[in-house]
Amino acid sequence: MRRPAGRGSGRWARLIVYLLLLVAAQGLLSRLLDGAGVPAPDLFLLTAVGLAARVSPVAALLAAYGLGFTQDVLGGGMLGLHAAGLTGGALLVVWARRYLSDAGLLQSLLGVLLGVAGQWLVFLFLTYWLREPLVTVSMLTGVAPLVFVGTFLLSVVWERLIAWTFGPRVTVEEQLA
Repeated sequence: MRRPAGRGSGRWARLIVYLLLLVAAQGLLSRLLDGAGVPAPDLFLLTAVGLAARVSPVAALLAAYGLGFTQDVLGGGMLGLHAAGLTGGALLVVWARRYLSDAGLLQSLLGVLLGVAGQWLVFLFLTYWLREPLVTVSMLTGVAPLVFVGTFLLSVVWERLIAWTFGPRVTVEEQLA
């Protein structure tokens, strides 16, 4: 069954607008907050967590990897680092989603917490595996909590933009039906 042209093109237009806003907002926040010595909230992670609550697990992991790879390319960091980190965060959210029902703010908090935890666990694993000082103790105690707090505070607003772009969250009950 074919979709009407306006509906599909509107979806693509929303996606393009969202991606432009994502890159612009992340760049602006990084520029402003890094100058103040505060890590910027991770909007790419919020997008990966939001997609993990809306699409199938395989699509969520592929989208998280693609978002992270885009973040790596735009940021000029180690290629694949954020891609692996966002995939780890999305994996934890997908796993937890199987056991939790949609509970609004609690699910949002837990999604951001699991996303940040999954991302930093992957960073720690890569630090060990590559024998590179990617993550230090001072980063774990100073940067990770600030990233979580900033990302969680911004998640309330960013969730509305994600819902506008990708639609409402799919509850576990709706998936099982």
